[in-house]
Amino acid sequence: QKDLQRMILEASGLSELFKALADETRTRILFLLSAGELCVCDLAELLEMSLPAVSHHLRFLRLMHLVGHHKEGKQVFYRLADDHVLQLIRVAQEHFAE
Repeated sequence: QKDLQRMILEASGLSELFKALADETRTRILFLLSAGELCVCDLAELLEMSLPAVSHHLRFLRLMHLVGHHKEGKQVFYRLADDHVLQLIRVAQEHFAE
């Protein structure tokens, strides 16, 4: 019984993760960050979006623990949170290529 309840809770968390990845802009951000760390201004330029719009998506990705960040002066640089996120991207790429 407890194992089934734990599985239900895990499914809920996975659902939230897939919701985060379901947004095309957030997926594009993660894909760009899979190549390396970028500042918000670079992401905005590459995505042809405003800084506030990109920052909004990055805030959500931080809350979901998909990206990490650090500041250098006034600039904020983002990176994938860990190798698990990169593995998710690679598995999705492989699946899409099939």
